[in-house]
Parts: sequence; structure tokens; C-alpha cells
Amino acid sequence: YIICQGHDGCFQSPPDIDNSIESACARISAGAKLIQSVTAEKLFESGFGRKTFQLEHEVNPKKPECIIFKSNLNVNKARKMRQGELWTHFGRELMLSDIGSNERKYLGFISCTRFKGTDLDKPMTHEETVSFTEAYAALGGGGLALFGTACLYTWAATVTEIIPKFLDASPVNYRRFMDDSGYRGTLGGCFATTLGSVFHELGHTFDLGHTKDGIMGRGFDNIDRVFLVGEKRSTLAKDNMNNFNGKPVQHSTVSLQRNISVTMNVAEPLRVLGPRSKTTLGNFASMSKSDIVRRSPNVTPITRPSSV
Repeated sequence: YIICQGHDGCFQSPPDIDNSIESACARISAGAKLIQSVTAEKLFESGFGRKTFQLEHEVNPKKPECIIFKSNLNVNKARKMRQGELWTHFGRELMLSDIGSNERKYLGFISCTRFKGTDLDKPMTHEETVSFTEAYAALGGGGLALFGTACLYTWAATVTEIIPKFLDASPVNYRRFMDDSGYRGTLGGCFATTLGSVFHELGHTFDLGHTKDGIMGRGFDNIDRVFLVGEKRSTLAKDNMNNFNGKPVQHSTVSLQRNISVTMNVAEPLRVLGPRSKTTLGNFASMSKSDIVRRSPNVTPITRPSSV
């Protein structure tokens, strides 16, 4: 949980929601365990056994389930930066810190994400919603998957909250809070889409490429269907539900697909910087701290990092 300099660590939420640092860590921990569980089940379905990634506290029981990271980046500066810039800054800062390791992948959430609000009396496209959101990120690759916390208030903090949160059909107050629900407009939709987005971007850190459907496609919106069955599920995701453009929403199977490995040879001295790159900060797992120190942060990427 990344707390910028000058920020109190409380994520944006309605006044009746506990948005403390402790609450943020509980929600992040629960979400990480859900993703860990789905990974194991999907690999099992594919014949690989129930294998999944380990969380830090499982490797070292002395560590908390969610590590609080105090960043030197000022909150006001962070809110003016684009997600690619935030990814680069926090990635470098994490690797140069005491918790930096070439044997780890990092899943980070920015505490100071803020939806500025709007007086528009109509639902907005996702792009419009993002334009009203400061310190927004949904970007993964190399050794870091980075996310904003504008919808963290919709997440479950305990196991008993998981099903009720997925089934919460309460409308999002889209004038005051970010609606990242895949055009469903509900709190449960926000939980499903953003949790699935985290899984999607975390998949990129494990070198998974985009696919036609499934988690690495737009199927991540429907990750709630792994946990919901029968009539309860049908009340949340109706087949006649339409998106912003009036077209039927995509109902994708939640599954992991075979990774497509794509490489590109670039002649020296051109260097690449970005979450999807094979050099510099894009591949934290194979870099030492001294390598990062030598890299310049002002390298123009060849391609724009893909994001959700």
C-alpha cells in the first residue's frame, strides 16, 4: 500500500465507509487471496495442478499481509503524473528500498488516487471517467503491477463480505466517485471489474500476453462469476445488460490462456523503458539495484504501455 509524502493514507470513499490504512490493507489482502485462489483453480482445470504464486507473509510469517510503503513522492506531484510515470517512479523507488528484491513481483496500490467529481448529468465513458481521476493507474509488466484506489471502497475486507460485495446492486454515485464497473453502474460491478483488472495486470508481470477472451482479455470483468452461481448470479449480470454504447456486453469465460511470447530486437544505443519492455525497468526480476541506478528515467518508450 503506497502512501505518498504529504498524504494521510486514507483512500477515497463515501463517508460511511472505513477508509483507514488498516481498512485498505485488509481489502488489498483479501483481494490478493481471491486472485491467488482463482489462479490455482484455473491451473488445476488446465491440468497443471493447484499451483499459484506465494504472498510475502506466506514466505516470511513475520511480514504483514500488506506492506505499507512510504514513498518520497509528494502527493500533489503524484496527482499530476500519468500512470506510466507513476509506474516508473514507484518501480524504481521500490527496487531501491529495503524491500527491493530480484526474487519478487510487486503489487502496489496508490493511496492518494482521487476522482475529482463532475456535474455532468449523464454516464461517462471509461476514458472520460479516467480523465477526471488523479493518480490513476491500472498498469502491469516486468516486476510491478500498479493500481489506483478510487474503487477500493467497493472491495471486500473479509471473507464474509465477498459474496455480498459482488452482489451489491447499489448504483455508483458517478458524480462523486469513480465508476469502473464495466458500464454496469453498480458497486458490485466496480468490485468485479477492478479485481479482475488487478488479476489481468498481475498476469502481465508473469509474462502473460493479451488474449481474445478470459482474464487476459476482457473476461476479467466477469471474475465474480467464479464465485457466484445460480439465481444470485443472474440478478447481478443479466444477459440483456447493455454498455454505454448500447451494445450487448461481452460475456467471456474466465480462464487463463496460453502465453504468446513476442520478442523484438533493437539495435544499440536505443533503449526501451516501460512495463512491457524486456530491458531497463520493465524487467525488475532480472535487474540488480545497481542496474536501475544507472538507467535514465527520461527515456521515451517505443510503444505506449498497454493498460486496462
